[in-house]
Amino acid sequence: MVCHHTAGWNDRHIVVNGRPGLNGPLSHIWLQHTGRIWVVAAGRCWHNAPSTSPHHMNSTSIGIEAENDGRTPWPDAQIDAYEALCAELCREFDLPTSRVKPHREVNSDKPDPHSINMNHFRERVAALIKSPGTPPKQEDVMPEVISLGAGEDQDLPAGGELAVRWHVEYADDPPAHGADGVAVLAKDSRWCLVDGLVKVRGLKPGAEIDVAWSRYSRDGKTFEDDAWRLSFRADVNGRVEESIGGQFSLNAKNQLRLRVINPTDAAAVVEKVSMAKISMFAR
Repeated sequence: MVCHHTAGWNDRHIVVNGRPGLNGPLSHIWLQHTGRIWVVAAGRCWHNAPSTSPHHMNSTSIGIEAENDGRTPWPDAQIDAYEALCAELCREFDLPTSRVKPHREVNSDKPDPHSINMNHFRERVAALIKSPGTPPKQEDVMPEVISLGAGEDQDLPAGGELAVRWHVEYADDPPAHGADGVAVLAKDSRWCLVDGLVKVRGLKPGAEIDVAWSRYSRDGKTFEDDAWRLSFRADVNGRVEESIGGQFSLNAKNQLRLRVINPTDAAAVVEKVSMAKISMFAR
């Protein structure tokens, strides 16, 4: 069998139907980031060509595409499911663990699945074949959700940035964030699916701004990285009304902010109708 990452998100339909230049199905199994396993095809799938191994060709191997953009750390639930799935397939088809290969070992042009130590992975698969034990627990399909609203207009300085301050909150993942705070806090390691609606006025027509979901240190003093960042251009009225989604990890050492970055020479306003919903899955 050949282990892959998809290089994207929410892409089961691509695995099933294919992409420009390559018809589907692209693998037999799609492994969601939650650890849920989807069987999408039988027979030959177009997941590994050209292959350097006769045991790992499109017509002689099982392809597993795991949902991941090729950069984001793997959720524990997904890795647990990946190992258990490979163990079950080895058991079912009487395959040695040496047949469990990453794409990069049977196609030298490929990097996937990123950052997984396959020697350790195969050791875990061997242990599960020998002693299956209790199946790994998958993530709860019901996420903990935080819904936030800006509540009032906020000034966005020229050549500066603003971390949106949230005044309205409906949350079931305390501590979420402080009253009138800019930061969202997770109580434990979480996989976040976010959806924000940002409205900005007062820009020059055609001016470009960035909006980012950004991770900071827990105390908020140190910027760590932009987990998800997009650029938007103002319309003829100098307005930006855009959604910014994203999927990334968050843990108890981080805080999360929604930043609006304005490199232009005109001050603007982030409108009070800006809002966000953050679904947090246990990792």
